[in-house]
Amino acid sequence: MKILMLFPYAPLPPPLDLGGTKRNLPFLLELVKYHDVTVLAYGTPEEEQLFRKSYGELCEDVCFVNRRRPRVISAVQLFCLLGTGRSHFRMLYRPAMQHAIDRMVAKGGFDLIHCCVQMFGYFKFPAAIPVTSDTHEVTYDLLRRSAENTRRRFRKMLLTLQWKFGKREEIELCRKFALLLTTTERDLQVFRKDLPNQNMAVVQNGAGNSFFEDLSLKSEPCTMVFTGLFTHLPNSDGIMYFLDQIFPLIRDLESQARIYVVGKSPSRALRARASENVIVTGFVEDVRPYMARAQVFVIPLLAGGGIRGKALEAMAMRRPIVTTTIGVEGIDLRHEHSALVADTPEAFAKAVVRLFGDSGLRERLAQNAFATVQRSYNWEAKGKELDGLLRSVARGQKASQNNSHRITELVN
Repeated sequence: MKILMLFPYAPLPPPLDLGGTKRNLPFLLELVKYHDVTVLAYGTPEEEQLFRKSYGELCEDVCFVNRRRPRVISAVQLFCLLGTGRSHFRMLYRPAMQHAIDRMVAKGGFDLIHCCVQMFGYFKFPAAIPVTSDTHEVTYDLLRRSAENTRRRFRKMLLTLQWKFGKREEIELCRKFALLLTTTERDLQVFRKDLPNQNMAVVQNGAGNSFFEDLSLKSEPCTMVFTGLFTHLPNSDGIMYFLDQIFPLIRDLESQARIYVVGKSPSRALRARASENVIVTGFVEDVRPYMARAQVFVIPLLAGGGIRGKALEAMAMRRPIVTTTIGVEGIDLRHEHSALVADTPEAFAKAVVRLFGDSGLRERLAQNAFATVQRSYNWEAKGKELDGLLRSVARGQKASQNNSHRITELVN
């Protein structure tokens, strides 16, 4: 098939494959094995150059649209949208992207258009070509959860508005697609309540191959690690919750405890927490050495959606996990079998210290989690699932068009 694939941000190679790119890029690399794929993405000229150098030869065609503009303009647009009862999801829309879609489609020949985020539903597509969409989470549900968990009044008000306005629009956008993909069964069921007739399917995430490599590094005693992109609200809120409410309890039980906080764009408040025992790295070229040094991988999330890729990476690297229930939602991890699950600060702290002192438990949890990620979360298998679903949509569209032609001929 000929597929036009739309990306909300540049699908860059590691170590720049942050956030949703950890799902978008592997699926692109799987689809090009079976199809002629044209890439249309938001991104800067520099990002386009890097993408072309890394993956351009694999693609039928490549086009990037630069959406950068001064932050003040984005801030004004955000408050104008919310002030008029519209969702901030509309900020994805750019006329230049619509023009690029029109140009690509005018060249002809696409059997299917696949969007890597449901917010591309704001754009217009030709009725003759089936359009499918991936979702990394149910965004309005993520906003609801975040609003419920924040204590800051202004942020709670802003998140509540974004949730209420966003829910209505996100549901309408999702109705436009011939197929809607989710990363977890829970996300599918959340969508199903509001989209009872929508064609949907679950295609879970995988873990990158590099995380299965043995780095031959010894873990450091009483050391934890948390990884994430800190512009993602659940990550920034989760680590602040950990440092404020859990880490002091851990230090009371084990004075040598320390944590590596690894990831791009830590907030000013997070950077202010840096100390001898709280190492805030910012962006790093490779998170794996930090993960390998830790005895325990912590996932203290209070909100989230979709699959937490960080959990799959920890599983692949054989790092024992202590997590909240939300932190591994949608992943086949079981308490006391392949992870320790704790939803209060006291229970979380005790679970971490328990792992510090029990090498046998660390090994058992890590090996069970590793076996699970090997069996159930590899990108090649997920890519085949995606391929089968997209082929089914394209066949359905062709069958519908053929039936329409036959009916027209009979009528005439």
